[in-house]
Amino acid sequence: MSLLAGQTYDEPRSISDVLKYELDPTYCRKTLPLLAGSGAVRSIAIGTILGLTASLAIAGEANAGNVGAGALSGVALKANAIVGDYSAECITESNGAAVFAVFDPDGYRLADAVEGVAYDNGAIAFTIGTDTPTTEFDIGDGFTISVTSAAGKAIALDLTAVDGGGRVAGVCLRKAEAADGADGRVSALVKGPAEVARQRLVYPAGATAAQKASIEAQLAALGIHVVDVS
Repeated sequence: MSLLAGQTYDEPRSISDVLKYELDPTYCRKTLPLLAGSGAVRSIAIGTILGLTASLAIAGEANAGNVGAGALSGVALKANAIVGDYSAECITESNGAAVFAVFDPDGYRLADAVEGVAYDNGAIAFTIGTDTPTTEFDIGDGFTISVTSAAGKAIALDLTAVDGGGRVAGVCLRKAEAADGADGRVSALVKGPAEVARQRLVYPAGATAAQKASIEAQLAALGIHVVDVS
């Protein structure tokens, strides 16, 4: 009996183990910057699902002409943020407790925000500062919270990240390393039409079945379909 018969491998040994089909390598692949190691070399195995850290940023400001002088604080990205301008518009005047309608970049109304109360809708978070009685918010006063995109740097997908590192950006096709303190490069499958082998993908450690399904849906949105192989 061969001693190799029962062996398993922690990572695929070649691109062909992971990549089962692609329309055109020059179209489907891209070389991405790999985030520098922090205290050690950052190593990415073939088949690792990638995210792009620092590819999202957020900032907020009061709209010109506001009567109320309250400012935004605690502006932060959350996991479901999308690129574009969110808006918060005062719809109910109330000293120290004005109500603001919040809209996403596509114009969909989200949960309302209340002056002086920390707000978090799963996409963005902020707090609208309270005013004095002489500078209360008027109906129509508002704020703009902008989520912007940047190139970002590749990392192994991190489901806890909210700056882009928790969103699927592609699949690593060759083992890559970035030295401590120095960025590297990684060859990645970033769009399809393409197919990758489910059994050869490296999902985030501890990912649940539901999380894996979400990851595969994100890959499919890129045109990269996950298939079973024997």
